[in-house]
Amino acid sequence: MPQLPPKSTSADTKKNVANSSRPSTSRESPPAPSVETELRFARLLSEINRKLSTGIDFRRVLDFVFESLHIIIPYDRIAIALIEGDAENPQVCARWIRSKIPAGHLDSGYCAPLKGTSLQKIIESDQPRVINDLIQYARENPQSISTHLIIQDGIRSSLTCPLRANDRAVGLVFFSSQLPHTYRDEHIHLYQAIAAELSVIVEQGRLRHAFEAAKSKSQNLRMVLHDLKSPLSLIQGFLEVTNTEPWFDDLSQDAKNIIEILQRNANYMSELLNELSMLSQLEARTDHVGIREISLAEFISEVAIDARQVADKKEISFTITTHPGLPEKVWLDPSLIRRVIDNLVTNAVKFSQRGTKIHATFRARNGRLIFEISDQGPGIPQNELASLFHEFGKTSVRPTEGESSTGLGLAIAKRIIEQHSGEISVESQVGKGSTFSFWVPLQKDRPLH
Repeated sequence: MPQLPPKSTSADTKKNVANSSRPSTSRESPPAPSVETELRFARLLSEINRKLSTGIDFRRVLDFVFESLHIIIPYDRIAIALIEGDAENPQVCARWIRSKIPAGHLDSGYCAPLKGTSLQKIIESDQPRVINDLIQYARENPQSISTHLIIQDGIRSSLTCPLRANDRAVGLVFFSSQLPHTYRDEHIHLYQAIAAELSVIVEQGRLRHAFEAAKSKSQNLRMVLHDLKSPLSLIQGFLEVTNTEPWFDDLSQDAKNIIEILQRNANYMSELLNELSMLSQLEARTDHVGIREISLAEFISEVAIDARQVADKKEISFTITTHPGLPEKVWLDPSLIRRVIDNLVTNAVKFSQRGTKIHATFRARNGRLIFEISDQGPGIPQNELASLFHEFGKTSVRPTEGESSTGLGLAIAKRIIEQHSGEISVESQVGKGSTFSFWVPLQKDRPLH
């Protein structure tokens, strides 16, 4: 909970800004608030935190603040503006305003550039600003459009405080009054505690909004994927049937080529949809019901059989080594880890020439099960390695026989390994091949994400 700053011990550091029309950004320590004010503020903070803990919408919490904070500082209007846009062209946008008087000229949704303004100076100094005569300030700063707008709304003095969350500036809070000379040192003195609490409210609202948006996006994606799979399966079915129809042999070679192209692309689209669906499920997954104790020897045997079948189709030699010290049992989700290994084996085969070798190893070290797979492929440029584990993170290296690649397999593998509290990585040298490896904890009691 934010605490009020300690009482000043130096009387000559006080600075009265009440009669100034110019902004004040004094860092000097004003008089400490009264015991009664501290108690009121403590009770207010306690109620705010209680409301936040119950999951009430942040705008309702802000409404409560507006209706209650007058016991600490005077105001006729409170506005919160957030920093939005990119780093090159940041904007300050009013996202919440409550007022006791009409506020039709500067209302919620108003945005203005941040760079080069007095608001930027407030954020950079992390200090409040008091303007006790806005009409005089507007005369001295005729370029300030927002000042002229709030004057038209009847505002005559203001206290502006920066908002920070996670050690970064997120916006500003504006306390405004119809009367000039409203804000004094005692109001500046309380800004740190008030602004800190408002920052918590605003940041929680932003996080909740981001979570809801991500949840909605994930749900929409799953619906779209489901809707696409049915017609695509129908198309694939018809294309497969054409090869068995009596009239197929009577088609021209050009027509047969077209059907082959359609089949190839339909199969690629089906693979892509399946990968997207898998990635969406992994992103939405919050439990680990698939993680269980399994026989490691049986698991490795199944991996080896499937891997050799994939490699044999391209006349590639696949060998596997199990190092001494492997435990009999391990804790993992066998279907998901198999998917990771299958993906790494398939990639190694795709990017290897016929007649080359692929070698895989299993070992146990420092409480970890480690898997490595090395190929003799073309290798990957160092500056492209970082993109491999991102969605659609393809490189300039292409499969040796034109095999398809969705660019999602390694992103899925990374997500699966992270859900097992492990890590996946790659080492590669152009002209000599690549080695992909991952590790997962051997024991069930290790933390799971």
